[in-house]
Amino acid sequence: MTFPRGLVPSQRLIRTRLRIACGAALFAGMFAALPARPDEPEWPCVQRRVATLTAAQMWDGPDVEALTGWQDDAEMERLIKALVSRANPMEQASESLAQWAKAQPDSSRDEKLKMLFAGVLKTINDDRAIVLAGIGRFQHRQRQLAERIQEQGAALGALRAKAALDEKAKAELTVAEDRYKWDTRFFAERQESLPLACEIPVQIEQRAFDLAREIRALMKD
Repeated sequence: MTFPRGLVPSQRLIRTRLRIACGAALFAGMFAALPARPDEPEWPCVQRRVATLTAAQMWDGPDVEALTGWQDDAEMERLIKALVSRANPMEQASESLAQWAKAQPDSSRDEKLKMLFAGVLKTINDDRAIVLAGIGRFQHRQRQLAERIQEQGAALGALRAKAALDEKAKAELTVAEDRYKWDTRFFAERQESLPLACEIPVQIEQRAFDLAREIRALMKD
């Protein structure tokens, strides 16, 4: 039997074990980076999880807590959807908002703008809740995968000891090592995407603050 590039079986085994050891070290570092806050075990982002944005955080205008009339105004509802969409540049959203406000009668403009803000805040909170839940599910799956990888790593030691004496165990070891490497790589790739996911709630919050400022600036009182 010949081996590629003159690599003998023992060298191949050493190299395989080195690759797995490096993978284990990488995984251990990433697993350690998973948050351990007992109050928020499923929240992996640096910024604290705030379940709901409130008007008081961004708005010094009239109370909008109980306003729901925007749901009965089709034109206002369409505008709200356009304003909160992050695919819609803020410049364009501001222009649409200004044009809409200008078309409102002077006597009811402030009331309409107040109603509009109530709808914007509710819609943004609904959208943001979906994002927060998605990040939570992501973190939960990562923790499950991390636990599985740790179990696999512990089992590899026992399999290696058996493989030294048993041909059947050698085949099992190969399969187990491949599964361990795949799961570790998959975990690492998912973990690398986490900062991007954590930025989405920040972007949504910034959008809410920008819209609150724009709407308030168009009000007389």
